[in-house]
Amino acid sequence: MSAADVVRRRGAVALLGALLAAVVFPLPGMGQDVPQASIDAVEVSAGHARFALTAANLPDGVALDQGKVGVDADGTEVPAKVTALDSTDPGSPAPVRVVVVLLDTSGSMEGSGIAAARDAAARFVADLPSDVHVGLVTFAEQSRLALPPTADRSQFGAALAAVGTGGNTALYDAVAAAISALDGAGFGPSAQRRLVVLSDGVDTSSSMDLETAARTLADAGAPTDVVAFRYGPSDTSAVQRIADVSGGRVLEAQDAAQLGAVFAAIARSFTHRMLVELDVPDSLAGRSVQLRVRVTTDAGVLEATAPVTFAALSKSGRAAGAGGGAVGDVAGTAPEWQLPALLGVIFVGVLLVIWLLVGGAERGEAGRRLAGQFERYGPRHSAERGAERGAGRGAGQDAAPQDGAVARTAVGLVDRMLGSGPRAQVVAARLDLAGMKIKAAEWTLLRICTAVVLAAALTVLFGSALLGIPIGVFLGWLGTKMYLGFRTRRRLNAFGEQLPDVLQLVAGSLQSGFSLPQALDAVVRENTQPSAAEFYRALAETRIGFTLEDALDRVAYRMNSADLRWIVMAVRIQREVGGNLAEVLLNTVETMRDRAKTRRQVRALSAEGRLSAYILVALPIVVATWLFLVRRDYMRPIYTTPIGIVMLLGAGLLVGVGALWMRKLVKVEV
Repeated sequence: MSAADVVRRRGAVALLGALLAAVVFPLPGMGQDVPQASIDAVEVSAGHARFALTAANLPDGVALDQGKVGVDADGTEVPAKVTALDSTDPGSPAPVRVVVVLLDTSGSMEGSGIAAARDAAARFVADLPSDVHVGLVTFAEQSRLALPPTADRSQFGAALAAVGTGGNTALYDAVAAAISALDGAGFGPSAQRRLVVLSDGVDTSSSMDLETAARTLADAGAPTDVVAFRYGPSDTSAVQRIADVSGGRVLEAQDAAQLGAVFAAIARSFTHRMLVELDVPDSLAGRSVQLRVRVTTDAGVLEATAPVTFAALSKSGRAAGAGGGAVGDVAGTAPEWQLPALLGVIFVGVLLVIWLLVGGAERGEAGRRLAGQFERYGPRHSAERGAERGAGRGAGQDAAPQDGAVARTAVGLVDRMLGSGPRAQVVAARLDLAGMKIKAAEWTLLRICTAVVLAAALTVLFGSALLGIPIGVFLGWLGTKMYLGFRTRRRLNAFGEQLPDVLQLVAGSLQSGFSLPQALDAVVRENTQPSAAEFYRALAETRIGFTLEDALDRVAYRMNSADLRWIVMAVRIQREVGGNLAEVLLNTVETMRDRAKTRRQVRALSAEGRLSAYILVALPIVVATWLFLVRRDYMRPIYTTPIGIVMLLGAGLLVGVGALWMRKLVKVEV
């Protein structure tokens, strides 16, 4: 094979590869000029809604057929009346359309470049419908408003002819100037506005950076099409950012012919509009739905979607629910009485919660009052009496405050419901262990009120009783249980941390010649809670016949203290065989303090793992909450559709399993 044949074969292979690359990986801007539809200028009223339907990029000769438009809201077909829309009619409800051309007049555009840009821009304006207002912004060393938006095409031609070239490129400043020109001319966000940028190079002299320009476009809501004229392969990143953040596109043109074709494609974004008027069924009144429009054309079926909240029916309007809008439907509407009723429930519930937390009914139980009676026969020290009352013991001696009739009735009903069975005793024991000055009936009523308030609040927030009531009841009941557990753990941990100091004090008292009961009485006099209250309980039990060892053993069991159990065992042995109890206590204190030091070291070493677990568990919850607050329509399918609810439950289950797994990984027993 000759050298010439080899060269020809390689050239053929390279050409074939280029063609394949062009098919598989098209250049930026190719394949984007496809037919599409959009919904604009939505207006809603009781039982009615209307909007402008715009179809863009339709091929020549293809028009919209008014009889081939279908509308549905979340799958429910909605009757629609479709008429032609003309913005030039003063009475037309169509939004005003406006486009601002941003023309690069830097030195690199001099000569054939600016001439091709003028011709393409002039043909672009000529192809636009007559109702579209056109403005012109030029940018070189600085940006300049050459023509405010106007419907007079001759003014645009004159402004375009006066354009000169020279200097650097201030593209980002020109974007901000165009938005200011639109706002200044009265074309606010209610208008259908668009920017068309023609530039042959990257920004070199703007006073603002790319991200600032991008935020300006995003806030303005003006789609921006960027025509990259004679750009290199690596120069489109900045203009691509501008197009992406605004909802526009980047179209590349390498010569005058491509430039004209690109501008003609952009002009087709302002064609074919219709007015769609809807008769909203009663079942959709007041609902936030995803509105979908389907248009059948010779070029295919076009679809457009938009979130819409239909107006609720007034009292004089049609009866709500005549089509199936049942109360409690996940995405349905609520009757007019529901919101005031729920607000009233919240108000009453909050009042009961405040009363239970601040005022309260008669504190204490019969057993506590009995323990308070024994205090009269013990050593006279008011400090421990105050401590006992602070921990919920002996408070029955105080005069009960005068409670309201409603509160007393509610507590009485709950008290009769609980009775005096094991359940009430378990609740009272848990409250006593947590150091809470409240009766079992009061605590149960508090939990009920919290659940009711949360259920009512979430029903108002979600707009659905079917979703708000079970979640509110579950969160209220679980939250109060977690609060009680938190109070209990905090008190038990405090007792465990105070125990070495308590034993140190007891050992010192024993070395000074005091007996063990006298040493414990010195601990009570110190009034360090919760140790003082618990050891006071032990001393009170000795006055009614319990041995000191049994009373201390009961304290160890209540406070779940293995260390105190060992101390009680040492006391029993010392009572039977003798020995130096003070020395035993001091050795025990030293061991306990060494173990506490080791425990703190382990906790410090595992802090990173625990923090990672907290972040991983909290991250999906925090992000979901933030999205619910700022983008509720985005999150609505999660809790209004069956598949969304299943996904939500699955996510909660996985987060719970992950939390338990990470807890096992970072938990180290000492």
